[in-house]
Amino acid sequence: MSLHVECEGAGEPVLFLHGVSGSGATYRWLTLEGRRAVRLTFRGHGASARRPGTYRVPDYAQDAISVLDEIGPAAIVGHSLGGVTAWTVAQRRPELVTKLFLEDPPLFGGEPEIHAASTSIRHFVDQQAAVRVWQARGATEAEIEAELVLDGTQTPDAIAAHAYALRHLDPEVLDRVIDGTCVAGTDTTSAVSVPVLIVGADEGSAFPEAHAARLAQTHPAATVVRIPGAPHTIHDTAAARGEYVERLLAFL
Repeated sequence: MSLHVECEGAGEPVLFLHGVSGSGATYRWLTLEGRRAVRLTFRGHGASARRPGTYRVPDYAQDAISVLDEIGPAAIVGHSLGGVTAWTVAQRRPELVTKLFLEDPPLFGGEPEIHAASTSIRHFVDQQAAVRVWQARGATEAEIEAELVLDGTQTPDAIAAHAYALRHLDPEVLDRVIDGTCVAGTDTTSAVSVPVLIVGADEGSAFPEAHAARLAQTHPAATVVRIPGAPHTIHDTAAARGEYVERLLAFL
């Protein structure tokens, strides 16, 4: 299967994994001096091939593993779905992972009761409907960008990357988010042997304090920090991006 991968810089590799309905383009603004940034776009997203029926965490984990098999052991930076995928890869192929930097990952989001209580599902239903309309009429990225409903916190590059991703997204990807099967079955109890830093959102978090408390019982070595005022898309938020970068570079 064809996967879109972008590489920049030289040195120890850092694999970046985006969130659902995004793409590797969401990290193009971020450069890592002395390291090799490897930006993977998952199946069904961006310029990677569509593969209907395979849009769940085990499938995305296989995408990441296929890249790691090529570049060798790497630190993984993952946002949301990318964070859950990174966690899963570290459990399944620990020899390929050196550390995990997870941005607001919904590690417990696949549990039926947590999924049922999620207030974000309505957003994905609306997003899927909009994607189908945009793609049916052949909307350009500029047209999609102009129609996005934004709250004024995102950086311009983040908005452009989001419009690009929505134009190329396989709408079926969101079916698995809406029905709760995308991250269902995530193993939150088995060991993760590498250093883990979870950077949580402060508002509308997919990894709230209750989930952090649960994880502390099984993975006490994992560190959790929060960026005050940050929403779920921390790295896309102008006011939070500086601290996000500081946390990432210090951890790497």
